[in-house]
Amino acid sequence: MLDWGISKTEILSSMLLVRQMRDLNAVKQTNKSGCTKMTHTHRTIGQQTSKSPRVAMLLDVQNVSLKQKQAELLLDFATSKGRLNWLKLYYNSQHDNQVIAKENLEKLGFKGIDVPDSGKNSADIKLVFDCTKLFAIKPCPEIIILVLGDRDFAGLIALLMASGKTVIVFARRKSASKKLIKLVGEHNFHYVDELSSLCAGLKPQLKNPKQLSIEADRLSA
Repeated sequence: MLDWGISKTEILSSMLLVRQMRDLNAVKQTNKSGCTKMTHTHRTIGQQTSKSPRVAMLLDVQNVSLKQKQAELLLDFATSKGRLNWLKLYYNSQHDNQVIAKENLEKLGFKGIDVPDSGKNSADIKLVFDCTKLFAIKPCPEIIILVLGDRDFAGLIALLMASGKTVIVFARRKSASKKLIKLVGEHNFHYVDELSSLCAGLKPQLKNPKQLSIEADRLSA
């Protein structure tokens, strides 16, 4: 067994993910009509590009702050991987800098999720919880892009990968966890300051920000 040195916070996040996946599976089995209603919109959206992998992207503003150009390049990268139909950012409205970042990113189609808590990493549990919702979407996103870099997400990432998801991580160079690099591999781990070179040569596929925002709202169950 690999020893990733996962912390108590990581273990709790993992337990939350497992419990949520179990509960979602139970709902599918005992409440089929409700499940169909919840996933109908997702299925309709997915049919538009049935051959393209479905991509979800979640950004922790508390951990990674993006400049406008970096955010645009990040979206270009995500859309080059497939159909981007889950786009959220997590911030704490008690911090003015995070509010400003949220407002700028919402213009690009991100949906802001406020986690107004005095804790240092207040958005972590909410992000983990929302990540479990991806398993309720049929078909589920095959690629999950996490913009965070915090080692507390190691448990979540390990379980996503064990579930067959491709996980790509973007982080700040000075705060990136080596554990995350070890988990996803160097080919799926990138620094945000490498976006320019990483996206060089990509054909622009960025959707209209308004359309991205509409799809994010429709996928927020």
